[in-house]
Amino acid sequence: MSIRKIVWRWRGWIGAALAVPILLVLITIFNLANDLPISLDTAVLQGAMPVFTDRYGLPLSRSYQSALNPHDLVPYHDIPERLITAFIAAEDVRFFKHHGIDWLARMHALWQNIKGLENVRGASTITEQVVRILHPRPRTYWSRWLEGWDAMRLEHRFDKHELLEFYLNQVPFSSGRRGVVQAARYYFGRSLATLNTREMLALAIMVRAPSLLDPIRGKGDLGKRIDILAERMVRRTTLSVESYKDATDGALQLHTSELSVTAHHFLAYVKERINGGARSSQPIRTTLDGELQQKVQELLEQRLRDIAEYGLKNGGVLIIDHSTGEVLTWAVAGNIDDKNTGYDHDAIRTARQPGSTLKPFVYALALDKGWTTETTIKDEPLAEQVEHGLHIYRNFSQVYYGEVSMAVALGNSLNTPAVRTLNFVGLDNFLRTLQDSGMTCLTRGMEIYGNGLVLGNAEISLLELVQAYGALAQGGIPLTPSVLLDEGTPNKDIGQHLFSEQAANTIGMILSEDAYRQLEFGKHSVLSFPERTAVKTGTSAKANDVWTVAYNGRYLIGIWFGNMDRTPPKKQVTGAGGPALLARSVFREVSKRYGYYPMPKIDLVLVQEESNLPSAREAIRMIIPTEDMEILFDPRIPNNSQVIPFTLSGVTQDDKVEWDIDNQNYLSPVHDKLLWPVTLGEHTVSAKVKSGDGRLISLPARKITVK
Repeated sequence: MSIRKIVWRWRGWIGAALAVPILLVLITIFNLANDLPISLDTAVLQGAMPVFTDRYGLPLSRSYQSALNPHDLVPYHDIPERLITAFIAAEDVRFFKHHGIDWLARMHALWQNIKGLENVRGASTITEQVVRILHPRPRTYWSRWLEGWDAMRLEHRFDKHELLEFYLNQVPFSSGRRGVVQAARYYFGRSLATLNTREMLALAIMVRAPSLLDPIRGKGDLGKRIDILAERMVRRTTLSVESYKDATDGALQLHTSELSVTAHHFLAYVKERINGGARSSQPIRTTLDGELQQKVQELLEQRLRDIAEYGLKNGGVLIIDHSTGEVLTWAVAGNIDDKNTGYDHDAIRTARQPGSTLKPFVYALALDKGWTTETTIKDEPLAEQVEHGLHIYRNFSQVYYGEVSMAVALGNSLNTPAVRTLNFVGLDNFLRTLQDSGMTCLTRGMEIYGNGLVLGNAEISLLELVQAYGALAQGGIPLTPSVLLDEGTPNKDIGQHLFSEQAANTIGMILSEDAYRQLEFGKHSVLSFPERTAVKTGTSAKANDVWTVAYNGRYLIGIWFGNMDRTPPKKQVTGAGGPALLARSVFREVSKRYGYYPMPKIDLVLVQEESNLPSAREAIRMIIPTEDMEILFDPRIPNNSQVIPFTLSGVTQDDKVEWDIDNQNYLSPVHDKLLWPVTLGEHTVSAKVKSGDGRLISLPARKITVK
């Protein structure tokens, strides 16, 4: 049979045989038309997630959510030669000889797969692995065909060294790490330049099966494979006998943590401020001082250990440079006995009762309303109506000092003078000032808070409290925390003053003077810092929350101790007994790092112009009885022993008081009190006050019931 007849008979099969490769080529070209990047750098930057550093470039976060690694890159010439050699020996020994596909390796792999009746080897070149990194595809034979074509096209477009650099920076390891820089840091805690031979060979081996050969959690025999690779490299003379000994001796020394600074709560706040941040390969530099953060974290945890017997397990420390608003430290501690509990909750932004820390603001408003540091205020028990009963305001020590100056009242954190000062400046004015300072947690009205607001019955966060104190430290100008170095100084000359510069400076001087707090804290207390520093403590009801806020000429520190689950402490500790000592240690660290900035001493305004000075005298009010007050008669107590003190406030020694009880007149034996024998039934009580200047003041009658 002639050749022409044979061709004619088999023309269909011959045409099909010729059409199949042509069709495959056409399909391949169609699939690959737009797959290859113009630039490898451009491919890396697509979808990059931001990484944050401290103010000096120390990493605060690592992002492993991007498709590629845009941050931890190393140029080819900075990669250790032995590491490059190890990867080529392990992954693609003929890398510098082929043009994208190693046909010899493919044929050898095919033969092994046929003998083993399974897919034993893949024989992917490094270039083909680059294709797989750029364009992940399902692991099929068609994918292998496409990867081969892509690899050849890549080798025409890019230099071998460019491809190898990209590969070593992007090759996937376990736990989401990509590239040799991230892997070296994750597994060994070091840079590439400091890795020993065994560690370099380990990285080259891991990429074969990242999860199986993970030296931390994998179950593969990584050590045995390192030894095999080392032997292979010795045979090929790419590893000396001396280096072989280094590669096969000893176990890998693994690293447990790649970040030296713990600041995830701060970063959560930063991301909220910048709405998550733009996708970028450039690190975002924050205001945080990483080394100071770690030191303060250690001090915080140590202080919580020191007071463990009191049952307070959580704490937070916030440091701000109030001259710029920059946040330097955002330290949070949970249960120090179990690092897995309590650290997930941000003590800096959790609202808790601030105790006496709000008192400076009411006195600043009083100064702006005409008071001076020497204005006298009564310090004696004070009652307030609560429904049909009474709430008695008392000092923390249960001791009262009669008439005291405003400076002494604030310095000793006396409660009853603070409530009387609040009545002078106005409840709504006080609440509005706190809200304007940044206390967004205060969402209720004064009808809910009442006078107890000045003593800390509401809840605010440590962040809000420190912001408010920034206005005291900065001459009355509200402070806005800054978290990025390029934000500038947003608190400078922006917005209205909360109070005058004179008032703010005066409050700072009172809080920094030891002489003004000796009644309650004694001489040379823990609040007397080595350099002039304004210090205020606070203790909430039942000592569930204890606070210290302190500031000098530049730095502002806020500290909170308590329990995030709101369990009460085992024993009572105060702001002075708990966080104040920590504040001293923290300020010492700040001063060592940034220098000393004592508060500038100013001359306090002791006396103002008499015509401009309003009377510090309170308005005369009936305290007891309250309207519709109900009193329970106790039959177990003798009748003549059951008395109630009817009390007025705002009455001076020169005033004369006359009480009217059920239309019977009684003169007060004490100028502002009358002890009335309790009698069953309903009664009407009123009073008249003839002041020393001749005025007659009549107080409305109130009804009471004795049951």
